Amino acid sequence: MENLLNPDFGLTFWTLVVFLSLVAVLGKFAWRPFLKVLEDREEGIRRAVNDATQARQSAESLKAQYQKDLAEAQIRADALYKQAQSDAQKLREQLMADAHAESARLMTQTQNQLQEEKQKVLRDIRKEVADLSVQMAEKLLRRSMTPQVQEEIISSFLKEVDSTKN
Repeated sequence: MENLLNPDFGLTFWTLVVFLSLVAVLGKFAWRPFLKVLEDREEGIRRAVNDATQARQSAESLKAQYQKDLAEAQIRADALYKQAQSDAQKLREQLMADAHAESARLMTQTQNQLQEEKQKVLRDIRKEVADLSVQMAEKLLRRSMTPQVQEEIISSFLKEVDSTKN
């Protein structure tokens, strides 16, 4: 145990020589490839960070473009909706005007048809009344036509003809 507290100079020297030799050998064969791997890894991480930054910027740009396109689409949709409402209102008004015009045309046509039917019925009634009157007059005349009545009818007719000529 005493030896531990008093180090031996020779042992320390050779330990130091072996350690430095080991460091030199490791530096030549192990540290350079190890540092190369670390540098490559660092470069890969740097590229990944740059790529991520570019991807984020690209995503933000795409997001901004998407929001712009979405806003424009919303504006176009609103304009189309308003145009559709306007067109529907115009169509509704046109259909109402057409319906009123058709209604008025049908009413006029119906009134004309009714007037024609009325005239036809009146003609038929007059004809029927005239036929009945003629038949009645014929029956009356057959029964009560005396020469004196005939003379009065003829003179009355001649007076009417003379008064219409003047």
